[in-house]
Amino acid sequence: MTFLQPTYLWALFSLTVPLLIHLLNKGDVKTVKVGSVKFLKESDTKQSRKIRLHEVFLLFLRMLLLGLIILYLAEPRWKTKVQKAALTYLIEPSLASNEAFIAFADSLPQNDMRWFATGFPDLEAEVDRGTVPTYWQLAQRLPEILSDSIVVFTKGLIQGIKGRRPAVDPNVHWIIVENESDVVEPVGAKIIGDSIMLFKAKSSSQITDLQVKVLPKNDASVVSLTSDNLVWNASGKTSRTPILQNDTLHVTVAFDESYEREMRYVTSALKAISTYGMQKINIKTMDADTEFKEGKPLDVLVWLKDGNVPDISKITLAMVPDSLANSLIEPAESKNLFHLTERLNIENAITKNLTNSLVKLLLFNRTMEDNLIKKDQRVLPETEFIPNVATSKSKLKVSTLDISPWIWLAVFLVLVAERILSKTRKQ
Repeated sequence: MTFLQPTYLWALFSLTVPLLIHLLNKGDVKTVKVGSVKFLKESDTKQSRKIRLHEVFLLFLRMLLLGLIILYLAEPRWKTKVQKAALTYLIEPSLASNEAFIAFADSLPQNDMRWFATGFPDLEAEVDRGTVPTYWQLAQRLPEILSDSIVVFTKGLIQGIKGRRPAVDPNVHWIIVENESDVVEPVGAKIIGDSIMLFKAKSSSQITDLQVKVLPKNDASVVSLTSDNLVWNASGKTSRTPILQNDTLHVTVAFDESYEREMRYVTSALKAISTYGMQKINIKTMDADTEFKEGKPLDVLVWLKDGNVPDISKITLAMVPDSLANSLIEPAESKNLFHLTERLNIENAITKNLTNSLVKLLLFNRTMEDNLIKKDQRVLPETEFIPNVATSKSKLKVSTLDISPWIWLAVFLVLVAERILSKTRKQ
């Protein structure tokens, strides 16, 4: 037997409390005055022996009741012998649509095969094949599988990497299966005059990009168009896309003299975006002598000043140089906060496409963002994807049986017996 909370076993010392109370309790003693005890005999009747027996038995029941409660708090588990599988295959559910992989899986020895999903169900079970598993969380649950060796077939998508990289046993082997094809699907649309600006996610194992396609409202591919949704047909496939609202954006650019050059680059890019009809933008600039106060109208704040960035609920772009950044504008840890990672000049404004970066920031929409994440097919390199291997020797896997329900049954029976005896003896 093992205990999940063995610290509670120290409470067993409390069993001495009812024992001490019993030993120190003399009960109600009545003194009867007699002239002489010369002619009285010492007697040990059956009745007195029965009384003492009942008292000891009642003491035992109370100590047993307290001991069972302490045992329950320690969470006992009974070890049982189980037969481990020699080899277990875990398959990410989305791979079921990969014909090449399914043909390969059929050729494998028919060992224990399960889905790489919550609970690791058998392949006969119905699972959600459209949701990407959270790889690190599932990796932490792998010790629950009783197998000498585990092989995990997975796509290794970046969107499935959440949380801290776990450590797994050396007997777990990870194999990344390459995607069959790239994904090109719509994630949002905007109505601009007589045209429709369609945003499509193009994603492969290497990169995910947001593409823009402009088509007229009367295009043959447009099936129906409402204020909320666009239904269109492309290559025989009908898709429904949410319509993004095209209200005027109010952008405030706050700057110091040291960042006047950055202010000019940013405002020029914003004017270009507005001129080409991608988004109506109202630009307001604030120099160092003007104190910023949050008010309406304000949708986006560009903060080109030293010091603390205002904590507001609107999208904020702040100058925070970062030599390790991969792009000119990157999201920060705080919601709606983005960092401008370099001082701007002609070279990086062109090569790193400042205007397109601002377009993605201004078109930041939760619906489109969620759709873009769902279409993300980027794969983490295998050397970076594999979880850490535990350096310590793995412990022998054993199966344990929770005996807590039986303890509760014993507590109930002992409590009933104690109450009956206590009421009978009036103790």
